[in-house]
Amino acid sequence: MILNVRRDRLRLWLTVVLIAGLSVWIRVSYFHNTLIDSPIRGDAASYVQYALNLVNYGTFSKDRTSVSPRPDAYWPPGYPAYISVAMQLEKHFGLNFYATTLYSQAVIGALIAVITLLIGRLFLNHYAATLAAILVAFSPHLISLGNYLLTETLFSFVLLLSIYAYLVAYRLQLGWLFLLSGLLFGLAYLVNPVVFLAPVLFAAVSVYLYKRHQQKDLLTAVRLVGPCLLGLFLLVGAWTARNVMNVAENAPDGSTRLFTNLVIGMHHDYHAIWRANPRDPNNPATIDEQVLKGSYPKLADLLLQRVGQSPLHYAKWYLIEKPIMLWDWNILTGQGDIYVYPVEYSLYDASRPALLSYAIMRAAHYWLFGFAVFGLFFVCRQAQKTDPAATVPLFLYIALVYISSVYVVAQAEPRYSVPLRPEMYLCAVYCLSEIVRYFRARKLRYAERLA
Repeated sequence: MILNVRRDRLRLWLTVVLIAGLSVWIRVSYFHNTLIDSPIRGDAASYVQYALNLVNYGTFSKDRTSVSPRPDAYWPPGYPAYISVAMQLEKHFGLNFYATTLYSQAVIGALIAVITLLIGRLFLNHYAATLAAILVAFSPHLISLGNYLLTETLFSFVLLLSIYAYLVAYRLQLGWLFLLSGLLFGLAYLVNPVVFLAPVLFAAVSVYLYKRHQQKDLLTAVRLVGPCLLGLFLLVGAWTARNVMNVAENAPDGSTRLFTNLVIGMHHDYHAIWRANPRDPNNPATIDEQVLKGSYPKLADLLLQRVGQSPLHYAKWYLIEKPIMLWDWNILTGQGDIYVYPVEYSLYDASRPALLSYAIMRAAHYWLFGFAVFGLFFVCRQAQKTDPAATVPLFLYIALVYISSVYVVAQAEPRYSVPLRPEMYLCAVYCLSEIVRYFRARKLRYAERLA
């Protein structure tokens, strides 16, 4: 028994080292063999400006016009603060902030693959968990997005780490781990606020499962998961308090960005028009935003009016087309394919093995997405099981469905689903594992009948 445990630990550590080493090597190779045309543009330029204002003035602002920048809250502070650390290293030690950020994101990308492996081992066998981690290591989208000054890599890492901490806390029933998971979810919120309700849903489902499967009373269950919400609200509350005290009422904030995305989300032709001309003044979404002037009641009235006029069109758009668009392969608000900002060339042009991995991942993408969706069937079948391993895919699906739903209601852009690739791969491999298990069980029953 002891020998088997040691052997399993050795196998895990060897797999971790191989997955991490492979992931870092691929991402660093991509960095050195990819040339991006003007990489600090668009959202990246805004993040850099936020970071510069943090370093130079101690102010969170995207203002480029003043030596006394005006505080705002248009974007959350997580990623600009991350870049500002690299800028401080450049300021004090001469390290190039751009290269430092991308090298660090290569390391983070490797950690994402490792955490995927660790989560997988909570409910899959070692080989299935390793497969999910390999998919993360070779994901062209995760590799490409890690080479931009954009939030996707950091958000993917913090979100996945939050989920892992929560899953372990749920299994071990440790209050301090629930608190840690809540703080991590708070950090994820500061990178991308879309995550806000995920830990709340986790906590609600956990209370239900503790009561149903472990016969805990309501108060005990709430006390167990309560520290998670405490950790979340500590960081969310701190950021909210800062905005109330330091940001002027007419300054751009997160609600401004959300309003824009909701308006864009109403228009099925937005991306086609944007790709033809990103600054087209006749884009219907642009016209609607100018007319609505940031009024949510007017937006709701307009959407209800249009839904009443074309109910089938909007039902198809929001329930079918937008979810598929969100998980599509080709990035829409960018160069396309796996690229946001244009590249002169990339590793996939210079290396045949890299190109082969790209071709395999692209061919498998829609199959993996389909398996992940079909995996919901197995989650529902196993809903009554009390085994802690059976609850892991449930929490993964809660995160996937909730965050995807937010984007479907707002703007469904394939780039936004990239941080969720690890969870999607885990769910796809879970579905495949359950299919294999089902057919093995049938084969065994058939053999027993013949015996």
